[in-house]
Amino acid sequence: GGGVDGQGAPAENIELAETYYRAFEVLARDADFVADVWARKPLLVAEPIAGVAGSFTLDDVREAVDSDFLEAGLGVPTAEGGWKMAPVSQPRGSSYEDAKLRYVDVAAGIERGTVVFNSAGAHVPKLGAICLAALRAFGLPNCLNMYLTGPSVKQSAPPHTDKQDVFVLQMSGAKHWRVYEPPPPSRRPGSDPLARGKGDDKLCLAELGEPLLETVLTPGQLLYVPAGFPHTTGTVDPHDGSHVCDPPEPSVGLTVGIDTHIWGLNYFSSRQGALALASLPDQLTPTQLDPDKYWRGMRVPQSVGFLRAHAEAAGEEERAGGDGGGGGGG
Repeated sequence: GGGVDGQGAPAENIELAETYYRAFEVLARDADFVADVWARKPLLVAEPIAGVAGSFTLDDVREAVDSDFLEAGLGVPTAEGGWKMAPVSQPRGSSYEDAKLRYVDVAAGIERGTVVFNSAGAHVPKLGAICLAALRAFGLPNCLNMYLTGPSVKQSAPPHTDKQDVFVLQMSGAKHWRVYEPPPPSRRPGSDPLARGKGDDKLCLAELGEPLLETVLTPGQLLYVPAGFPHTTGTVDPHDGSHVCDPPEPSVGLTVGIDTHIWGLNYFSSRQGALALASLPDQLTPTQLDPDKYWRGMRVPQSVGFLRAHAEAAGEEERAGGDGGGGGGG
C-alpha cells in the first residue's frame, strides 16, 4: 500500500514525506538490497534523489531553533580517542529565553565541529514527516538525527560505530565518509560492538583495514551504513587537506536510524527473552563468538518489518519450485 497518511499535516510536509517515502520504498522493495546489502555492507546511492537536496536548509534550522526549545550537542573528541557530546551553549539566566538555545550558538558551534540534534524528527514537524515516511516504507521503528558541520573540519567524527542501520541523506554542502569492516568483537569482548569509539571506548584506525567505501557525499545522495560498521566523517579531504565542497559551505546532513537493536529486534535479544521467560540462565557472551556467528545473531528476524514480504515471496517461490516439474502423468 502506498504513501503516507498526512491527515492534518501542512501540505509541504505531506509532499516532503511522499518524496522520501518513494526513495525509501525503492530500497525496501529491492530483493538485492535485502539479500546482499542490508546489515551486510555499506551502499552509496550516487544518483541524486529528486527532491532531497535542499529539502532542509540552515534557514529551516534557524526557524526550528527560534520557534521551539530544542537541544543540541557539539561532537568533540576525547583525550582517550573517543567521541562525546559537549553543550553547544550554556544558559544565560533562569528565564525561558535565557535558557533557550539560540541560532547564533548553533552557528558558532558549526565552526568548531559538528552540531548534533539527536532525535530531531521527534521535535521538528518537517523532519517528523521524513520519519513517518521511513516507518511506512520499512515498517520498523526509527529516529532522525541532524548533523551540521563547518566547511573546514578535518574530522567531524572519529572512528565509531552506531546501534542503528542508518540512511544518511545530504541536504547541502558535502561530507567525506569512510566506512570500514567491523573489527572482530572478540578482540574487545567487554565492549559493545555497536558503540565502539563512543564515551570512554577508543577505536583506532589501526584496528581497521582499508575502507570498504570512501566517498564525498553531495546534495541529494544517500548512504546506507549497517549497524556496527565503523565510520569517520569530515568536511576536509584527509588525503590532501582540501575542502570537499567548492566553494566551501557548511554540511547539513540528516540520518534516519532504524532502531531495531534499540528495541531488541534481533535473534540474540529473542534468545535472551525466551531464556528469561523460562527462568533459565543465559551463559552466552555473544562478543566471544566468531564474527560470522555474532553478526548472524544480531540480524533482524525475517518476519519483521519490510523483511517479511521478501521472506514470504522467497517461500512462495520455493513452494512453487517444489510443486513444479512433476508434469504429465495420467
